[in-house]
Amino acid sequence: MKVKIENQGDDAIRVITDHDNLNDATLDAGGTDVFESEDEGVIELRELRGAGE
Repeated sequence: MKVKIENQGDDAIRVITDHDNLNDATLDAGGTDVFESEDEGVIELRELRGAGE
């Protein structure tokens, strides 16, 4: 699975693919990026409240 994610919120988002917490990514507020899930087809998003302060 391959998806393009646009963060329209005020806080950064943590992006975890295939339950791999060690190789996660951060998508800053206003950012856009493409993420690809290879094994399990799971892309998890978590809001990082206050990370931009």
